[in-house]
Order: sequence, then C-alpha cells, then structure tokens
Amino acid sequence: MGASMLDRLSAADCMQRDVVTIGPVDTLRDALDLMTENHVTGLPVMDRAGQCVGLISATDILNYEQEHSEDVGDTTQGQHFNPDIQQWETISLTAFGLEDFGDVRVQDVMARDLISVECETPLQRVAHQMLDAKVHRVLVLDDQRRLYGVVSALDFVRAVAKMD
Repeated sequence: MGASMLDRLSAADCMQRDVVTIGPVDTLRDALDLMTENHVTGLPVMDRAGQCVGLISATDILNYEQEHSEDVGDTTQGQHFNPDIQQWETISLTAFGLEDFGDVRVQDVMARDLISVECETPLQRVAHQMLDAKVHRVLVLDDQRRLYGVVSALDFVRAVAKMD
C-alpha cells in the first residue's frame, strides 16, 4: 500500500471492531480487570440502550486515585506513562485503589466529552483530531452514539507498516 493508498483510507478501514466495553454502573475494579485481561488502556462506556455514554481510561482511574489519596495517610511514589501526553509522570499511590475501587462506579470517573469520528471520516482527519485533542484513541460512532469501533495510535502504525 503506497502513500496514496493511505490517503484514501477511512476510520472504518483501520478501526478495531472487536471492542471491549463496560457499563456505567460497573466499578473501577471491574474496569481495571477488563483493561488488564484485554491489554487495553481504555474502555468505551455503553448504556443499556447500546449508546456510548463515556470513556474510562487507565489515566482517568489513576487521576481519580491520586485526587483521593489526600484522604489516606500512607502514600508511595510511582511512575506512570501517560499515553495522552506521551510522558512519564510521578504519581502518589495509596492503598485506596486496592481497597475502595469496588465502591466507585465508572460513571463517576469516566470522561463524558467524547472524541469521536464517523466510519467514513478520512484517516488523515482522524489523525488531526487525535493530535488536536492530545489523545491516542478516538471512538467511531454514528449520530445516535452507537459504537462501531475504535481507532488508536497503534492502528496508524499498523496501516503504515502495511505500506509497500
């Protein structure tokens, strides 16, 4: 596939269609377990009507934990690579995450402002949207917020690797 072929690709041509999702009333522990089991760093949040109502990422969970670590005494410092800004960050870690995630719902932490494109969006426009928003994934949704897939930075690497 040459550069001109890459120019003709759309979000639908590169998106991952088999997407692991989570519900808004599931817990952060459930989200972490799903992310770990499926080797992903984010999950679209789907309501019972099949609409995408948010996105929960590992960064959202770590930020939530860090914000609430002030209420807990013992903390340790850890390193976390934030893929949204492509930098390592020092974060405070507490026992809070291990003990209390079962009580925190995804809907209380998820991002509701979705970065999304439609299936026919040209891949170049998808890339610009990701750069502008400083994210490494966009959701592929229709106008009714039904999820068709996800385009990630890795999908771009995959598309370039297929070029002749």
